[in-house]
Amino acid sequence: MSKTQVSKEEFLNELNRNLKEHPGYEEWMQFVPAPDGIIKDRQPDYSHAGPNPEHSLYELIAMKVGEAFEIFPK
Repeated sequence: MSKTQVSKEEFLNELNRNLKEHPGYEEWMQFVPAPDGIIKDRQPDYSHAGPNPEHSLYELIAMKVGEAFEIFPK
């Protein structure tokens, strides 16, 4: 199955839309653009916001969205 190609902004929107639809979502959770200066080949184009940025729900949502969408162009 091929992935839908989307812009970085659209990918980020999909991450946040899926996050908010999940029953484990909490108001403080949000995906945000990655900070400047990271190595894009080794890090995703997004980061996690809020008081618990290592919450496991972020990884679950990122995997789900990553299975359906890919950022293009890289």
